[in-house]
Amino acid sequence: MAKFTFILVSIACFSGLFIGRPGFSEDLPAKVEKPVDESIALRQATQKAEDRWAEERRKLKEEHEALEVEKDRLTAANNALKRDVAARRALVDVLEEEIAQIGRISNEMIPFLEETYDRLETLVRGDVPFLRDERERRLETLRRTLDDATVSAGEKFRKVMEALSVEAEYGNTVEVYREEVEIDGKEIQVNIFRLGRISLFFQSLDGKMAGHFDPAAFEWKKFPPGYNQAISAAMEMGAKQRPVDLLVLPLGRLVMK
Repeated sequence: MAKFTFILVSIACFSGLFIGRPGFSEDLPAKVEKPVDESIALRQATQKAEDRWAEERRKLKEEHEALEVEKDRLTAANNALKRDVAARRALVDVLEEEIAQIGRISNEMIPFLEETYDRLETLVRGDVPFLRDERERRLETLRRTLDDATVSAGEKFRKVMEALSVEAEYGNTVEVYREEVEIDGKEIQVNIFRLGRISLFFQSLDGKMAGHFDPAAFEWKKFPPGYNQAISAAMEMGAKQRPVDLLVLPLGRLVMK
């Protein structure tokens, strides 16, 4: 009992140490609440910081994923561009080689075209004199084309081949046209019948005189009167005024060139 009394007295004395102090009872709630409030504020601030960081991390993650997608797209585009550049470089190499070949061909073609022109000119001026003005004009035009440095070798080649084609076509056609020829030292107006490139026949406009061009003598010569009818028939066939039929015409001597 005495011991219990001592404990109570001790507690009372201990309590009296504080209770007996002035202002203790008033300061106790404030001293207890302040650390709690500070802890709550710190926790709230920490939570807000964590929330901000979580949002920032989410945005950064989305941005990183978007950048990865863009990177893949740009990598694919870059690879495509590299392939395109490589293909274009290969094409440029091919074109440069073709240009070099064209240059070589052009250098080799010009002498060939000049030689062909000379042969064509010799043919026209040594040939029987049909369509002389037309053929001379074609030669003059062709000469100007070959001398023109602004005309490509390909175009010059085309023009030469075109002239050759026209000359070759004369061998497969017949025609009738009017022209002045020299007969016995006189210029007279006659109708000309051209039989391919083989022969030229003429007949006066009144039908009383006929003849042919002699390539051996390189002059116009008259036929005996008996050929007038056959020449008239040939003229009508050439002008498509009568059906084509067999005719006997004196071709004269053929000259080999």
